[in-house]
Amino acid sequence: MGVLDRARRDPGLALLVTALVLAAIAYAPTLARGIVNYDDQWLVDENWILRDPSAASLHAMFFDLARETRFVLGAEYLPVRDLSVMLDHAIWGSTYAGHHFTNLLVYLLSIATWFAALQAFGIERRTAALAVLVWAVLPVHAESVAWLSERKGLLAMLFAGVAALGYARFRERGRGAWLVAATIAAVATVWSKAPFVFAIAALAGLEVILPPVRRAWRRSVAGLAAVGVASLAAFVPVLYVASDMSVIVQGNPAPAGTIEMAVGLHGFYLRLALMTVRNAVSYPIATSGPAIIDLIVGTLGLLIVVVVIAIPRSWLRVPSALRAAALLWLVGWFPVSRLVLPLKAVLVADRYLLLPSLGLALAAAVGFASLASVRARRALIGAVVLAGLMRTLDAQSSWRDSGTLWHQAVVSNPADGHAWSMYTEALIAEGRTDIAMDVLAAGLRRSRAPRLLLRKALALLELGKRSDAVTAMRAAAEAGEVRAMANLALLLGEDGHTTEALQWARRATTDAPLYAQGHRTHGKLALAAGQLDEALEAFERAHKLFPDVANRFNLALGLLAKQRANEARPLLESCIADPALGAPARARLQQLPP
Repeated sequence: MGVLDRARRDPGLALLVTALVLAAIAYAPTLARGIVNYDDQWLVDENWILRDPSAASLHAMFFDLARETRFVLGAEYLPVRDLSVMLDHAIWGSTYAGHHFTNLLVYLLSIATWFAALQAFGIERRTAALAVLVWAVLPVHAESVAWLSERKGLLAMLFAGVAALGYARFRERGRGAWLVAATIAAVATVWSKAPFVFAIAALAGLEVILPPVRRAWRRSVAGLAAVGVASLAAFVPVLYVASDMSVIVQGNPAPAGTIEMAVGLHGFYLRLALMTVRNAVSYPIATSGPAIIDLIVGTLGLLIVVVVIAIPRSWLRVPSALRAAALLWLVGWFPVSRLVLPLKAVLVADRYLLLPSLGLALAAAVGFASLASVRARRALIGAVVLAGLMRTLDAQSSWRDSGTLWHQAVVSNPADGHAWSMYTEALIAEGRTDIAMDVLAAGLRRSRAPRLLLRKALALLELGKRSDAVTAMRAAAEAGEVRAMANLALLLGEDGHTTEALQWARRATTDAPLYAQGHRTHGKLALAAGQLDEALEAFERAHKLFPDVANRFNLALGLLAKQRANEARPLLESCIADPALGAPARARLQQLPP
């Protein structure tokens, strides 16, 4: 009875606890999972910097802006994200259930933090709690919580909430400690995921829209200035690395014009957030452009959002919380609209809705609170939350393994050749070769994507059809697939076509200068062609990008070819324990002078 009395006295707390419990239930299955073949190997499993918790790794994360180091760290400057993954490796090692637990913990903390932040800005306690309850069970968050490589979005959402809470407390109570907390959290937000700098910018809008607890304009302006300056300073290395790594591209790589794509994306994201589209990692809008319904919904949605934010109070009394909801949606959508930053990234993804969906959830909460009938209000809230929970369970289940993930992707978007390739690779890794060949054939009927052609060539090799494999590999290489270029170079080298093989190897490393396997192939072929300086340089680049035992051994071969035995010796000695390269390393060492 005591618990029920407490819930009646404080329904906001009861709703918050419900949100946390339902989120934990929805994502509990992720705690038994490992990694998927979607960046997890690169950013988590095989990331040699983050797997080594050391001062050298910390220095690399925060201070080394070299392109080779940045590529290993995801081609980004996100040291807070990197630090969290390194800590996971230090605590859990390769027990990825622990890594998933961290994701879930950060998500739960984000729910609680944003509840406190919304309330601190003056939104009624029950409305704030309703907002985070709806937000907690939205299926678009499954990608962020169930996917280890998207830790950055969860961290950014958490720190953005801390920054909002700290700033709101500062403007209300005037204690400097709250401003310090907000400023540090703002920096951590930007260094977790760059587009969330717009979440920090949203504080200025919330300041105007939600004024009731403001103590003084001068204090608010000072607080916004401190947080804003710190955020912009933190954004400088992020922007530098993004430009240096060509993350920001010129032109419009999207399948439609800039304005059409932006409006269409807005409509599609509205439909996705409203749970009218089944969640996947690939959608037709990314390959075919926006559908008519996306353009209609996007246009109407933008008009409504702008009117809600901008209409004068003398014309229409819009609740402040609803204006705040529209602002959060608009600010969250803007950086992924591609209107300002044409990022060379996935065009559309569920994870991009982590912040804007909070605005949608807040708008829903305002709508629920406006219902006069208690029974109707409770029934509607229950129906929405239950629907969200069921859809979230379905969405996160797609991430249980690589095969399921990419199966859902090709069902969602059959024109995505990359998804067909990844699905084929996942099935082969699972030992389901016969099914993989059927999937490959189905993919090739729908797409001639270069990576899919590469997968066809590799399949032909496995079937012993070398001539056909070389033809397919050449087609993939000519289409621009750098892995196909490197593989074609190896095949040509084995067939004695050294000159052409070396040309393809050079092209692979020119087109993808941060591709370690390409440099390794380049080094082998240059060494075979007697180009010793070229070979050594290629082996050095490969080792710098990925210092595994194979690249150490190859670098030793390059040094030996240049008569630099003293430098080669420690590299060979480090290979002795390797099952594959131990014997040849010992043989080379025996040939060295004492």
